Amino acid sequence: MLKVGDLVINLNAIAYVDLEAKRTSVIGKGSSSGVKIYLKANDDAGNLTGLFFKGEEAEYLRKYFLSVAALCGSVE
Repeated sequence: MLKVGDLVINLNAIAYVDLEAKRTSVIGKGSSSGVKIYLKANDDAGNLTGLFFKGEEAEYLRKYFLSVAALCGSVE
């Protein structure tokens, strides 16, 4: 389990993680950088559902997943 803010994420429910995700605002013309976690669950259209994090939460998740990857030998 991974606690991020008020969320507790089951690590076994994660399909993959995008550490440099971009989210474009529908209302405005800006975009923000963050981390997107794709879950092993589909929405009504059959797409993977996901959680988008920005700011301090995104930095925490980047550090967490990069350290896990380094322990597994996936990052140089």
